[in-house]
Amino acid sequence: MTDKNLILYLPMDDPSTSVVAYDYSNSRADAQLSGGAHFSKDAKIGKSLALGVGEAQTPIAINFDGDFTLSLYVKTTSNKIGWLMNLPGVDKYMEQWVDVDPNTWVFLAFIKDGSTFSVYKHLTRMGMYELSDTPIGFSINDPNLDVSDGVLIDEVMLYDTAKPIAEILRDAESKSDVEYYVNGMNFKDFGVHVSKSNGLMGQLERKEGYNEDWGSRHGVMRNHNYVRYKERTITLECFLEASSRGAFVEWQNRFFDQFRQKGTQRLRVEYAGTTKPLIYEVTMQAGADPEKEWGRYNDGLMVGTFTLTLVEDDPVKMVLRHITAEADSTTSFKLTTYSPLTVFWGDGSVTNRVRGEQLTVEHTYKKPGEYDIIIAGLIEEISDFETNDIIVWQRLM
Repeated sequence: MTDKNLILYLPMDDPSTSVVAYDYSNSRADAQLSGGAHFSKDAKIGKSLALGVGEAQTPIAINFDGDFTLSLYVKTTSNKIGWLMNLPGVDKYMEQWVDVDPNTWVFLAFIKDGSTFSVYKHLTRMGMYELSDTPIGFSINDPNLDVSDGVLIDEVMLYDTAKPIAEILRDAESKSDVEYYVNGMNFKDFGVHVSKSNGLMGQLERKEGYNEDWGSRHGVMRNHNYVRYKERTITLECFLEASSRGAFVEWQNRFFDQFRQKGTQRLRVEYAGTTKPLIYEVTMQAGADPEKEWGRYNDGLMVGTFTLTLVEDDPVKMVLRHITAEADSTTSFKLTTYSPLTVFWGDGSVTNRVRGEQLTVEHTYKKPGEYDIIIAGLIEEISDFETNDIIVWQRLM
């Protein structure tokens, strides 16, 4: 669930050709890019936004009447970054220039707590100021007048509360561990850890297409116009750690129960935070029998190892994200496709055989939350696609 105080989150990890920087907060206040602003692979995490002489405009504004926290990563060719707080009246303002290393990512945080305004570079407080009045404007500035190289920004977060600096930096940093989830629950909640994985991102094996093997010719003749892929097989080398024999049996059953349910199960892998996870709809086709030693006493630490083999039948997909803070929220998208698609809505619901011309597809979520939507099938044959949701992956396979 998204932090309720996070009112703007622009990770800048969107498709390179996008003219929108998606907002991953509950506000869904996407920023519109203009004037040559574009996404760059030179980033702190994923991608960043290269501003140049362009703009990224979002409808969310800082509420200067209340507390707020603004944090972001900045990279500039200059050796200083400045900020300016505008106050009511003539020539009423506060400003500061902070020394930075050129061409190096710098984490900055600006926190208003009552009438106190604090500025941080990483975990170091660069200044604390007492506000004489309610601010009316704020800017972050680069002294370089030659903006051809531009400035890069990444992981922009705005909260409507004053946050502790350690918590802010923790939220902005990428996670160090790769996290695995089944049906929204972390493997670690069952005492299960993944030591090795295969098949999560490998190139899928092609199906054998139509071919002719003429005796009078070298080699074979294959039809390369239609490329289709086989299912994806994922293997996870796991170990389960429990405080006793009884706990081991209980947690093992609870974990495997997730894969014994009808239909497919949602596997989610977060490798660098939450914005662009790997998403799969899988079944456990093969068995899994943990290798273990029972131990002499019931209350001794017990560990078992096993291989989890999962199969994704429909491995080529588009992934959207619907974020809502309200119940009974409706998502929709439009498309044209003549090949049937399957839509997994992320709440356990599935819509099969979706196809048509200028077709509108809708779904209502009963509860607030974040929902990753999988559209699986011949994604390459979709046209006229429109959605107000976040496009996490245009094509994931």
